[in-house]
Amino acid sequence: MGVPTSDPALREALRRLPKTELHLHALGALRPATVVELARAKGARILPVAERGLAEGYRFPDLSRFVAFFIGLFELVTTREEFARITFEILEDAAQQGVRYAELRWTPVSHIVRGADEQAMFEGIEAGRAAAEQAHGILSRSIVDFPRSLSLATATQALGIAVRQRVRGVTALDISGDERAVAADPRFAPIFAEALRNGLHATAHAGEGAGATSIRGALDLYGAERIGHGTRLYEDDELMARLVHEQVPLEVCPTSNEALHVVRSVADHPVHDYIARGVACVISSDDPSLFGTDLVREYERLHLEARLPLATLRTLAAAGFDHPFLEDGPTGREARARLKAFQAEALAWDPGMADRVPVEALPTPSQPGDA
Repeated sequence: MGVPTSDPALREALRRLPKTELHLHALGALRPATVVELARAKGARILPVAERGLAEGYRFPDLSRFVAFFIGLFELVTTREEFARITFEILEDAAQQGVRYAELRWTPVSHIVRGADEQAMFEGIEAGRAAAEQAHGILSRSIVDFPRSLSLATATQALGIAVRQRVRGVTALDISGDERAVAADPRFAPIFAEALRNGLHATAHAGEGAGATSIRGALDLYGAERIGHGTRLYEDDELMARLVHEQVPLEVCPTSNEALHVVRSVADHPVHDYIARGVACVISSDDPSLFGTDLVREYERLHLEARLPLATLRTLAAAGFDHPFLEDGPTGREARARLKAFQAEALAWDPGMADRVPVEALPTPSQPGDA
């Protein structure tokens, strides 16, 4: 059966639901028109694919061509002005989806090797964040990531950038990329230990290619406080019980998992079982522009295809405000107070409609703030 037709009334109700976006790759959220404009200005090799994407939506026949296109995006964004522009646009688009708080993932080393300057990059990001907050009221922070397939020297460089740029809203370190080749690589354990010593938070992409073993490694080797995706947690019941006990959230990105064949379909996504068993889950969109989705669509598909009740989606959205990576000190305390207010709005959300599809009853997920 194909994807159910989008329901405008349902989309509008879900748009009004206050949400967080905790797993969002900045380059994967670029507006297609912006990609084409920058690619034309720079004569980029990805221009033909970008133009087709703008006209027809992105289509990638295999993972290698998806990765090649994504890598090509780095050369499009190198100046302070370009970083400020795309940061504002990404956060503006998120705000229009009802997002009140977002964390943007950046891979700064990949921009630097293509001519970007670290200070100019983060000055631009900071300017874009401030402009979006002023225009749309959306709060945001940044996460620095590095691909696990690259060298320890690259990881060390990314760590240094993250520590230096804490003053400009970087609050966490992440390791990304296909974990099948290296899984939970112990080489990077000292990098994360140093990040935590410097007041940064830690997350890690895990539980896709390498399965549950990479989730365990992210916890034990990297001190991960959230797991990016974690889709194959079902392979290890003992590990699942541990995540429930420690309340380590999964950053669940359903359309991404379907597009990259981690799950057969959103209808088959294990998130339904994870919620029933008490795993904390936060819903995110990953690379929304490249996968033809947005955060409202992620919630919509979870209701229409995975049969999650609207009441469950409300609780998940509200619980998302418990899991941001915020800094210590006055700015962090101020942000936490605002997030609590957003959370109260989410808990009070009334969709104004009954469930659109027959749904399977689920145990009520832990309310935000529950022990």
